[in-house]
Amino acid sequence: MIWHLRSAIRDGTESLYLSVRSLLEKYRWIGYLYAVFAWLSFLMLLYSLFAIQESRTMLLQYAWSTYVLLQFWVLCRSKTITWRAYSLFVLAGIVGVVPFTAFTVNSFHTVFGGTPDSTWSVAVLTPILEELWKLLPLGAFLLFSRRGSALSLSDYALIGAASGAGFQLMEEMTRRWITSSSMYGQTLLGGKVIHWDIWSLFTGQFEESYNPTLLMVGHPVHTALIALGCGFAMRLRKVRYAAWAVPLVLLLWAILNHMAWNGQGRLPDWVFTIHGWTGSGYWTKPFFLLLLVIALVYDYWGLNRVRGKLPAIPKEGFLNPLSEWWRITDALLTDRGRFVYWMDFYRERRKLGFLFLYGNEEAKSREEEVHSRVNEILRAVTGAALLLLLLVAGAALLPAASPPVEGSCFSCMFDSLQNWWDRLAWYEQLGLVLGALALAMLFVGFWPALGIAMTLASIAGSGHEIAAYIRDPRKLLTPANALSVAVGVVLSRIPFGRAVGWMARKAGAYAGRLFQRLFRRMPKPDVPRPHGSQPKPPHTRGEGPEPEPNKPNDGNGPVPPKKSYQEVEIVDKAGKPVGEFDEIDLERKIFYEDKTAKGLDRVNPRTGRPTQTPQQFTDKQLYEKTRNRIENLKEAAATRATANGSKEVPSLDEIRSIREFTFRLDGDTPELRAAAENSLNRLRQEYPDYTFNILFGGKP
Repeated sequence: MIWHLRSAIRDGTESLYLSVRSLLEKYRWIGYLYAVFAWLSFLMLLYSLFAIQESRTMLLQYAWSTYVLLQFWVLCRSKTITWRAYSLFVLAGIVGVVPFTAFTVNSFHTVFGGTPDSTWSVAVLTPILEELWKLLPLGAFLLFSRRGSALSLSDYALIGAASGAGFQLMEEMTRRWITSSSMYGQTLLGGKVIHWDIWSLFTGQFEESYNPTLLMVGHPVHTALIALGCGFAMRLRKVRYAAWAVPLVLLLWAILNHMAWNGQGRLPDWVFTIHGWTGSGYWTKPFFLLLLVIALVYDYWGLNRVRGKLPAIPKEGFLNPLSEWWRITDALLTDRGRFVYWMDFYRERRKLGFLFLYGNEEAKSREEEVHSRVNEILRAVTGAALLLLLLVAGAALLPAASPPVEGSCFSCMFDSLQNWWDRLAWYEQLGLVLGALALAMLFVGFWPALGIAMTLASIAGSGHEIAAYIRDPRKLLTPANALSVAVGVVLSRIPFGRAVGWMARKAGAYAGRLFQRLFRRMPKPDVPRPHGSQPKPPHTRGEGPEPEPNKPNDGNGPVPPKKSYQEVEIVDKAGKPVGEFDEIDLERKIFYEDKTAKGLDRVNPRTGRPTQTPQQFTDKQLYEKTRNRIENLKEAAATRATANGSKEVPSLDEIRSIREFTFRLDGDTPELRAAAENSLNRLRQEYPDYTFNILFGGKP
């Protein structure tokens, strides 16, 4: 019954989604209207930060919650979910869990009496309902998602942390709004009880400053702990229902901590005695960290079990989080062109590994979507640049459209803006940038948000330049100035671009050369690469007399030496073709096979999904066809030329001695690389005496 209901709800939701998407494709002006509305809303939000005290309070609390989320994000190294999905679970905690908790508490009091400030409600009912309902986003995801069976243990922790962080964000934001800033988190007898500290791990815990006797960690830690327990129960489901004792015990522990904190001075002593046996709340965070370390070891142990099926980097040994973290950090500092690629590659490889390990048939049949963060950055940067361009153009037209008024000077506003910005200390500027970053992440992903924050900082720091162009827009008309402004805008929109430029000006020639090296266009990443060398495919055709077409070469007559042969066909004893090689290089002893990935993005209009996944494509084009080619080569009787191929062909004995295949694929995406490497690994296992390589982005 539950599964039928689940399928009906999911199918209905997908049908509605496809209908809305087709409607948006048909009426594109809706998307443009939404973009205008989004930018206007963002501008209104920026205005409210200066005009409304509550907006600044909201920004402060959102910055702290984002800081906690980033700590979880960095520690959960085996994650497979994206930051966008992570943010959606935070949103689910805000707009789903909080209202539902309030509704159930009020409904309970309506039926059974009492008020929300009653002891039994504050210390018993509320902790139970809050800790339970914060798990609803995780339960909904496991029930309705197709890849719910293939999550890593880190994913469980992240989903729980995100839901708890969203709940705590609303709770603390409300607390800040209804109390003055000086009295927030303060009690008369306990002193400071809510601690937000940048040097604390998972900040936002509750503990009295005067004579502390117990502690309660923040909502993200409790929910992450219980969700991680659910993940272990899923891994241990072979022991059936006994495995669910793990999350049940953790849930009861979290409820006990919550009850002890809310019921101080109200609950009987035996509750605090039991609470003392469990560490009085001080053991919760260390135990969660211990459980997270065990989860990481278990996750990577599982990934290494299927390492042969996963795309590998040359000379990469045991899969581990430290080497992945080092490579990503190194790319961030030295080659940012590869940074996003490395993050996507490792995440998609882990996702593929967990599909092999734990995915059910439904999960394995689902195409894994790869969200390109580069496109998100470009959209955000384009929008910010367009906003700045409209601002400057409007400022240039204002003096001509309106009569001068004494004291009015639009360009002076930018001069004043930079003067104000320059008077700020470095830590104040950093705080404003981080606040803008946290605010923007409410609407977009991390990297677009970083681009928006750096854009705002660059506008504030370039006020004199903007004012100069407003006063004399003709400066933009000269080619030299236009080019310099365009380059300056582009570099200032790149995260850390202005910081690196400042270092170049301060440090001299050496920093200037470093700046040019960081921002030059880099070649495409060369990973994952198959083992072995990848020689360049020859493109020369041999010369010589033209034999009769389609005449088989049985190997009796000598063939003049040539470097390569095009479209060589093999036939059986009856002269029936059983296979064809696109190119044969006798000098290097290589078969070249050309494959095209065009059409992979073609969408089936009936289902709204691609007609085939990259894995299905590579299994058919690389694995199955090559396997048939090798087997048919063993049974073939002769070779012969084709109408469009070389007029001379090598003998059957000559090509049977070749033991290397190189595939030339015109596509190049992370998911296509991963799928191709999976298919090649299957060939390597079945034919260990052959070598299989692949060139991405080459012929045909």
